[in-house]
Amino acid sequence: MIQASDNETFKLIFHNYNKHLIRRNFHGIYLTKNSNPLPAKGSIVLINHSSWWDPLILFYLNQSIWKKNALAMMSEDGLARFPFFKKIGAFSINPNSPRSIVESLDYAAAQLRAGKHIFLFPQGNEFPLDKRPLQFFSGAGHLKYQVPTAPVIPISFYHGLFHHSKPEWFIHIGAPVSGAPSWNRKKWTKQMEDYHTQELNYLREDIIQENDNFVPLLSGYQDISTHWERLKRKAGILK
Repeated sequence: MIQASDNETFKLIFHNYNKHLIRRNFHGIYLTKNSNPLPAKGSIVLINHSSWWDPLILFYLNQSIWKKNALAMMSEDGLARFPFFKKIGAFSINPNSPRSIVESLDYAAAQLRAGKHIFLFPQGNEFPLDKRPLQFFSGAGHLKYQVPTAPVIPISFYHGLFHHSKPEWFIHIGAPVSGAPSWNRKKWTKQMEDYHTQELNYLREDIIQENDNFVPLLSGYQDISTHWERLKRKAGILK
């Protein structure tokens, strides 16, 4: 496996570039008002995976908002193609090699015990945003079984084109997944799937109902709709 090799200078450079990319491509990034704070250390953080942007948004959030000591699991093929990701905290897993899976999960468990957060996309691959129910590989359940004191935190991502010419991105951080110490990894995995599916559905409903439950984290560069509204205000069409 390929281990993470954090480089703080590279992280800063990449963060500035990544923030520019996000602002150029999105109207805004928003967090639910009822999101939970991440634990101080040592949690298993699960994120649903539907977009190429997911890891970039995740990196932005940790660099700008959470500022946690964290590593992220990434496919070995992807990390081999883009080795710079190991400089921002990525380590590899090869789902086609049982030996590699064990090695990667043991590495992740050791990092958890040392107090680091582990970010996982437990679906393994990108799936359509509204595919239900969420289905997870057993790696997250295995980690919880190995490190039972580590809380499991579901983070839901939802995005789409709504009232603007650029898409918007919405985030909800759920409460820790509840369970029993006697549970095996299979039961933990099922509980994670069910709870995360529920949390993602709640987030989607908040967006559909246009509930006042979001705070902006980052605004994008002005897009066509923003320019048009400004022109209409100047012309006296909009108040």
